[in-house]
Amino acid sequence: MSNSQPQPKALAYTGPERRSRERRQPRSVEVRPTWASVDEGALAHNLRTVQAHVGERCRVLAVVKADGYGHGAVESARAFVDAGAWGLAVSLVEEGVELRQHGVRAPVLVLSGVHPGSEDVIVHGALTPVVWSPQHFQLLTSAVRRSGAATLPVHIKIDTGMSRLGVLPEDLGALLDWYQAHAASELRIEGVMTHFACADDAEDALTSARQLERFQACLRVLGERRIHPSIRHVCNSAGLVRFSEAHLDMVRPGIALYGAGSSRAVELPELRMAMGVHSRLLGIRELPAGTAVSYGHRQVLDRPSRLGIVPVGYGDGYPRTMSGRAQMLIRGHRCPVVGNITMDLSMVDVTELPDAREGERVTLMGTQGRERIDLYELADWAQLIPYEVTCGLSKRVPRRPL
Repeated sequence: MSNSQPQPKALAYTGPERRSRERRQPRSVEVRPTWASVDEGALAHNLRTVQAHVGERCRVLAVVKADGYGHGAVESARAFVDAGAWGLAVSLVEEGVELRQHGVRAPVLVLSGVHPGSEDVIVHGALTPVVWSPQHFQLLTSAVRRSGAATLPVHIKIDTGMSRLGVLPEDLGALLDWYQAHAASELRIEGVMTHFACADDAEDALTSARQLERFQACLRVLGERRIHPSIRHVCNSAGLVRFSEAHLDMVRPGIALYGAGSSRAVELPELRMAMGVHSRLLGIRELPAGTAVSYGHRQVLDRPSRLGIVPVGYGDGYPRTMSGRAQMLIRGHRCPVVGNITMDLSMVDVTELPDAREGERVTLMGTQGRERIDLYELADWAQLIPYEVTCGLSKRVPRRPL
């Protein structure tokens, strides 16, 4: 008699009907008037924009790691799959399991390899691991045998110049020899990939060209062993914009799907920013000229001023490094942030808006009236890259779908 316990089944995702049911479930308490809006229509639009750019014969693997770049992994994954994504990519096994637990059935590629102890979870969750060492093959082969599962698809990662993860080109032959001798019955090499190191540098095309050459040489090594993966993939968001010859069988966009690029120079046209960040004025202080404001008294008012109190700070992911540079939108006007941003609160100058009152809507990122604060501007104020802004938005800021 077997001692194994039955494993819980993931709920099947059935599209909008399931989504509607989930939204009727009790929510956590949300009292503070600070939130991030996530436009699921924009997510779908961006996926379709990428698909149109690369052509219908090229698959799109939507990257939803780091909680969907701060937008919500499960909700983003569903939007992308509904819009036609072939599959999804995460960094961690835990992120893949979260998708499965919420009924997402599309292929899920786990980018960070196979850590000892994760192999059974990968097999049970029908996740697709990225591999680059005999140890990865050994762990997975044993897990497949224990489970009695069907052959598990894997993707081999080749380090062509990122100097981070992947098998080095000179070691690829030995890795394939090990696979063919010990793992070919349990594992199937579905894909082969590499990662551009400098695709987002608009002035450097040579580095990416050299990486692509190394990758093509590695594909020949695979072919010599009669291994022909059906999915070859190289391009991230910047790569798919700059290097059409590298689209191959699939692209792996991340930041592009959320409406931006690593910089304006490598942004795909026609994207729509999916996230907005908003709050409301908690109150207004009438202060005389000469008043020092916030921690450190870094800023002293040079005129009688009306300062609005906004319940958002660096504890929410609104970086303190923006102090003295950031602006917020109130009634469609740009208002400067005054003094140091604190953990929970920021101060904004509404002197030019004499009718502004407590409860006024404040937009930290997004559009209000004819004005707009986009991700690039906010990142510039914070001296960060756009990825860090959305990924850094803390769980204290609830995400609300539009």
